Amino acid sequence: MTPPSAPPPYPSSSTAWYVTGLLTLIGIFSYMDRYILSLLIEPIKQALALTDFQIGLLIGPAFILLYVIFGLPFGWIADRFNRRIMVSVAVAFWSVMTALCGLADRFWLLFVARASVGVGEATQGPAGVSLIGDLFPKETRPKAIAFWLSSSSLGAGSTYLLGGLALAAILATPPVVLPIVGELAAWQTAFMVVGLPGVIVAALFFLTVKEPVRRDRADSRLFSFSDAMKYVVRHWRPFLAAAFASWGSTLIGAGSFWAPPLFLRTWGWDATTTGVAIGTVLLCTGIGFTNLAGWLAAYGVRRGVVHAPYFVMWLGIVMTMVFLGSFSLMPTPELGVALFALGMAGMAMTAGASVTAIVAITPNRLRGQLSALSFLVMNLLGAQIGPPAVGLATDLLGDPAHLRYGWTITCVATGLVANLGLLWGFRHYRAEAARMAQSDS
Repeated sequence: MTPPSAPPPYPSSSTAWYVTGLLTLIGIFSYMDRYILSLLIEPIKQALALTDFQIGLLIGPAFILLYVIFGLPFGWIADRFNRRIMVSVAVAFWSVMTALCGLADRFWLLFVARASVGVGEATQGPAGVSLIGDLFPKETRPKAIAFWLSSSSLGAGSTYLLGGLALAAILATPPVVLPIVGELAAWQTAFMVVGLPGVIVAALFFLTVKEPVRRDRADSRLFSFSDAMKYVVRHWRPFLAAAFASWGSTLIGAGSFWAPPLFLRTWGWDATTTGVAIGTVLLCTGIGFTNLAGWLAAYGVRRGVVHAPYFVMWLGIVMTMVFLGSFSLMPTPELGVALFALGMAGMAMTAGASVTAIVAITPNRLRGQLSALSFLVMNLLGAQIGPPAVGLATDLLGDPAHLRYGWTITCVATGLVANLGLLWGFRHYRAEAARMAQSDS
């Protein structure tokens, strides 16, 4: 009998962290492309004569629709083909599509361009999870994943902080005039300024990253999508348990796209003031608490608590529900910012541990597909619902100034469901994480 071959060695620490750093930079650009719409809600609404519900459709379904449809095929591709090429092409594509959002002059054109951005960004989740899984051993993997996931808060924070200042600068300069298209409004120019630099990042990734060796362990066969679904069905309880926190955080996080207009309508802050405040909060919480989640999860795993990521997610979703659910009700914007910061810290902790929690109960050869499946479920039931839900609740309340109440209702209801799900699923997740830890060296 042929003895089993030893697993291939991991890349050097410097190589692994370089690739992770580039993936994080790509993540930052993806979230900037995603969040720039939030800062431009009011001028877009006025220019295209849209309702809050239509804005919610642009924030959520327009982006998420194709994002989730293409997520699973891209997860299948990430488990089989060259991820370096996959990521490079995708980044270039969604960057160009973001720039094309700036050429929209009616609702359906902006909807189509926004959906195309979602197609490209559907690659980064499964490809990133698959790459990092092959770059780091399980003891340090939570820190690397958390660092990568901090790109969400870093990207959103950079959008608000720099985007608010850039928008003010764009408004202060003469309008951009393009051949055939003609004069662009400030919000249209902003889309182009944010989108096009991503093409450079795509080229950098393609030229400097080498595809890592896949760590197949004892099972080197390729899993089909049918195999992946059968695995999830057999282990549905731990996967559903992990999904509750991710779903709650995603729904609330998607709803937070409404934060800039909420500050404007509730406390009268302009786009620049709001952008600086929210951007600073997201940058601080993104760097600090997403990585804190990774360190806490890694510490727990080293101490033998293989379900530590689950605990970290749970703490984060409690903080998210309590503080983000109440910030909009504060009497002053300063108190609102303080509670918003605590809520975003909780969301960052949930995000920082969520992917690690999925990886901890997933075989290596299924990580691309099952991470894509988890992103699909989170976005279908989270990002797809959150923004329209807040907008619809506000429209039903009959006054745009009641956005603060529409937000609170959505946030608290979501948080309660997520916490009940986490309570139900804890023992199932703990048992599966312990079983997988025995086979992961």
